[in-house]
Amino acid sequence: MSFLIAEPDVVAAAAGSLANVRSALSDAAAAAATPTTGLVAAAGDEVSAAISQLFGAYGQQFQALNAEANAFHAEFVRLLNGGA
Repeated sequence: MSFLIAEPDVVAAAAGSLANVRSALSDAAAAAATPTTGLVAAAGDEVSAAISQLFGAYGQQFQALNAEANAFHAEFVRLLNGGA
C-alpha cells in the first residue's frame, strides 16, 4: 500500500500561484474580447461580411469556453485551498 503525504504549506502556495495564473488569463481574455468578437468586414461585399461573422462567432465561442474553463479553474483553486 502506498501513502500520499501532502504539505499544507506547499498546497496553499500552489493554490496561490494558480489563482495568479487565473487572474492573468482572465485579464488576457478580457483584453481580447472586443478585437475577437467585434470584427468589422474588410470590404463591403457579402463574402467579407460572412468571413467577419464567422471569425466573430469563433471569438464568441472562445469567450464562452474560456468562461467555463475559468469557473473550473476557480473551483479547482477553491478545492486546493480547502485541502491545505
